[in-house]
Amino acid sequence: MANCIILTGGMFNHDVWSKAQRSVGPYRVATELEDAGYSTFVFDYIINFSTEEIKQVLKKHLGPDTLWVGFSSTFYDYPDKGKTNGNGDILKVKEMWWTEDEEAEKIIQFIKDNSSAKIIYAGTKSEFFVGANKSIDLYLIGLSDTTVVPLTTAIKNNDYSSLIHYEKYKNDDDDSYCHFIDCKLYPEPAMDKVRTKFWLPQFNMLPGEATSIEFARGCIFKCKFCTYPLLGKKKGTYLRDAMEIRDDMIRNYESYGTTSYFITDDTVNDDTDKLRALRDAFATLPFKINLSGFFRLDLVNRYPEQADIILDMGVNGVFFGIETFQPNSAKSIGKGLHPQKVLKALHWLHDDKWKGRINIGGGIILGLPHDTMEYFDELIELVMQPDFPMDHVQFYPLHLSNLVGDRRPGGYLSEFTLHPEIYGYEFPKEDVRWRLPCQDLSYTLVNEIAKQFNILRMPKNKVAGFEMQKYANIGISIEDLHKYTMEELRQKYNIPELNNKFMRKYREKLGI
Repeated sequence: MANCIILTGGMFNHDVWSKAQRSVGPYRVATELEDAGYSTFVFDYIINFSTEEIKQVLKKHLGPDTLWVGFSSTFYDYPDKGKTNGNGDILKVKEMWWTEDEEAEKIIQFIKDNSSAKIIYAGTKSEFFVGANKSIDLYLIGLSDTTVVPLTTAIKNNDYSSLIHYEKYKNDDDDSYCHFIDCKLYPEPAMDKVRTKFWLPQFNMLPGEATSIEFARGCIFKCKFCTYPLLGKKKGTYLRDAMEIRDDMIRNYESYGTTSYFITDDTVNDDTDKLRALRDAFATLPFKINLSGFFRLDLVNRYPEQADIILDMGVNGVFFGIETFQPNSAKSIGKGLHPQKVLKALHWLHDDKWKGRINIGGGIILGLPHDTMEYFDELIELVMQPDFPMDHVQFYPLHLSNLVGDRRPGGYLSEFTLHPEIYGYEFPKEDVRWRLPCQDLSYTLVNEIAKQFNILRMPKNKVAGFEMQKYANIGISIEDLHKYTMEELRQKYNIPELNNKFMRKYREKLGI
């Protein structure tokens, strides 16, 4: 039986995409709890299990000593996000859960029927749903690894008086209350103590499975659409020691043969000295590693030596936040590199420096302050060119939160969300969907355009960025990921069967 149980892995992936990716958060939290003497069970990939199967697994770990069961919301789908399958069909997405509301409620009721555990809802989506469900006892907003141990002790002792922030919040549509903790009011952990012990046997890693790893926290930038914590940090702060990271990699390799990682840093290349230290540490590893993560193109352009360092580190996939090729929109969000220079830098990396050894992916936001329909026409023509220097392009609508009636009691708000009127955005009444009257644009419109553009671009896209290790997890070689488009991979590999094979191995680990 476990003192603390975490359910995670609610990210939707169609059968023709890899489903094999773990997020670091639940395991980071579980590591803190294990170090404090509490037993844990992390139940991952839950979107691939039926309600009855989830109950079957939980039954093995629930008991009188279970203090809480938590749901990690970070990769749950939510409204209007927009998903397509391999054929371009628009698929239904979920709101608060990875499954239908009534199915989630059945699982919660099962937990309550078989234990006295508190029900916790946490992760990056939790701030959107505080008070939305009366079955939830407690919501954790923000990064939970510094709050979870004192909270667990408070639950164990039934004494919450020592918690820094423990507030009541009225549930929607009735007179009941839940509680929430705003984790950002707690101090950040010392980075030399931030380890995620994936090698622990209770985490049920599969042989050779790629997983997440944390090199640093925070971002030195303050993009105006960004809601992440620790924005604007000083260069060289919140860094883990490179040799300690190397030691963790060796431990994972010795335990499970893991050699590949998704880097969770907000910006991997925010500090060239950091990159050099990591490169030098990884050069002493007794095995070859594969890495992927989020990088800033403007930094590689400013410090061109980074291009070789990134390659030497073992990176095989990058994701750049390109965001826009509209010059005035770029300025409005704090992107200083002119789009023409962005294009030149991409060609330099793609055609000259990396030459197929690193797959370049990137995101483009539609609906920024100076975007127009004319710009959208030019944009899709640009990215569809045969020599466009990105292996994968993904389009997104701009997401803004309407503070009128927003039920988040705390959280992380972007500059655009705090002052939408300065940038020309408005929200009709209490609608969550913005409008940009000066450009005759709306969230609804650009969301549909983003879906259309993604469908058009899909045949050209290769796997890139974080996805590299996901596809390697189901048995696709790195060489083929560099060589073939996603559609060509689907012709060469039976991806649904590879997903099923991966999940069968995980089910065996769980004993079902």
